[in-house]
Amino acid sequence: MRGRALERIWRITAIVMCAAVPVSFYALGDLTDAFPGVLTLRTEEPALTFGPRASAEDWGRPENEELLPASGAVGTPVDPADLDERMSALAELPVVDGGLAFSVVEAGTGTTLASREAATALVPASTLKLLTAAAVLREYEGDEVLTTRAVVQDGVITLVGGGDMTLSEEDLRALAEDAAALAVSQGAEEVSLVLDDGLLVGGPNPAWGDNGTAGGWVTPTASLALDEGWLDGEQYGPKSTDPAGDAAERFAALLREAGLTVTGGIEEGEAPVGAPAAEVRSAPLAELVRHTLLISDNTTAELLAHLVALSRGEETTPAGAAAAVEAEVRELAAAAGMPESTLAQLEIRDGSGLSRQNRVPSALLAAVLAEAASGTLPALEQILFDIPVAGLSGTLADRFDADGAEDAAGLVRGKTGYLGGAATLAGVAVLPDGRTVGYSIAVHGFDGADAPAARAAVDRVAAEIVQED
Repeated sequence: MRGRALERIWRITAIVMCAAVPVSFYALGDLTDAFPGVLTLRTEEPALTFGPRASAEDWGRPENEELLPASGAVGTPVDPADLDERMSALAELPVVDGGLAFSVVEAGTGTTLASREAATALVPASTLKLLTAAAVLREYEGDEVLTTRAVVQDGVITLVGGGDMTLSEEDLRALAEDAAALAVSQGAEEVSLVLDDGLLVGGPNPAWGDNGTAGGWVTPTASLALDEGWLDGEQYGPKSTDPAGDAAERFAALLREAGLTVTGGIEEGEAPVGAPAAEVRSAPLAELVRHTLLISDNTTAELLAHLVALSRGEETTPAGAAAAVEAEVRELAAAAGMPESTLAQLEIRDGSGLSRQNRVPSALLAAVLAEAASGTLPALEQILFDIPVAGLSGTLADRFDADGAEDAAGLVRGKTGYLGGAATLAGVAVLPDGRTVGYSIAVHGFDGADAPAARAAVDRVAAEIVQED
C-alpha cells in the first residue's frame, strides 16, 4: 500500500492544485513558482529574508507532465458515511480517549462529508494562523511592502517604523549609510536621533498568558524590529521586550560606523513631513504570509493581525488586532454559509494561536479552507500552496511517519497546531475520487506528556481522508 500511495503523491497534488480548482489557480502557482512550469516571475528561488528556513522547504518538484493527472486516475466515489466512520473510529485510540473533533468539507459545494463535534469551539492552537492569513489576504493584495525610513533634516535623523519587523542587519546598515550620506550632503556630521514608531501601538498581548515573550514564544508587536526581535536568531530563543527601541539603538551604532557623531539619547517623536529620506523595504506581504504558515512564526503572525487592524482603520493594539481578524473571519464564514449558531462560539484573542482563550469550531476552519480551494476566492488561494506538505516541508516535514499515517505523506497539506492538551491540524487534501476538501482536526484533553502520541493520532485521522478502500 505504501508503494501505491507514493505513486499517487504528485498525481494527487496535481489534482489539488489543478483539477479541483480553476486553471487560473495553477497559472497563479506557476507564475509565483509555487509549481514548476514555463511561467515565472523570477529566475531562481530567493531565500526568505526573515527567520530560519523551514526544514525540507526545498523539496524537489517534478516536471510539468508529472503534475498532470493520469487518465482514469479518479477512483470510486468516496462514501461520506464510510469516511466519517473511519475517522471517528480513531477516537478510541488511548491518547485520544474520545477527545476528537473534525470536519471535512467539499470544496465548491460546501457539503460536509464527515464531522464529529464539528460545531464545538475548541482551542485551535497555531491553526488559528490560517484565519489570520485569510484576514490579511482579504485586506491586502499581497505585493505590498513595509517601508522603514530615515528622515534627515536640520541635523536630526528620524527613524520611522513602517511595520517591518523582519529588518536584517544588512537592511539597517544600508539605511544608516544612506541616511549618513544625506546628513553629510546637508552639511551635518553631528546628528541627534529620533524614533517614530507610532504606526502600530502593538506591545505584548495579555491573552498570551504564559505563552508570551518571557518564554521565548513571541516578540511583542512593534512598528519595526531587527530580525523579528529574536535576540539569538532562534525561533524559540530569547526575545526583545522593546524591539523598536533595540532596533533604534543598533541604528545609532551603525550611523556612527558610517562616520556620523550621534549626540544624546534616542528621543521619541514624529518625522517632519516632506523632508529628504532614505528607505529600505521588506519582502512582499505574500512572502510574509508564506513564511508565517510554513514555519508557524508567532511574531510575524501577530504582525499580520496588526496590519489587518491598520487596514480596517481600527486600533492597532493586540486586542484591536485580534478583533479585526475575528471580524474578517466572521464576514468570510457568513459568506460561506456558516450557521450563526456556529459563528456565535468563535473567539479570537490573538493572531498567532498562542492564547488558550481562542475558540474556533472545526466546522468553521474546514469551511474557510474549502472556500479557499473552491476557486471563488482568488485572494485566498495562496494559502493552499503556502501550508506545509505532509512528510515533506515546514512543520510537517517530520510528521506522517508513524504506522497508519505514512501512506498519506505527500498527499495532505496542513497547518499544524499544539498548545497544552490540544493537538490540531487543518488544511486541504484530495479524496481518492478526486474531490478537493478542506479539513480541520483536533485531538484535545490529553496529558502534556502524551503530546507526541497526540500529534501522531491527528496524523492518522488526517490520513483516512486520502486512504483508498
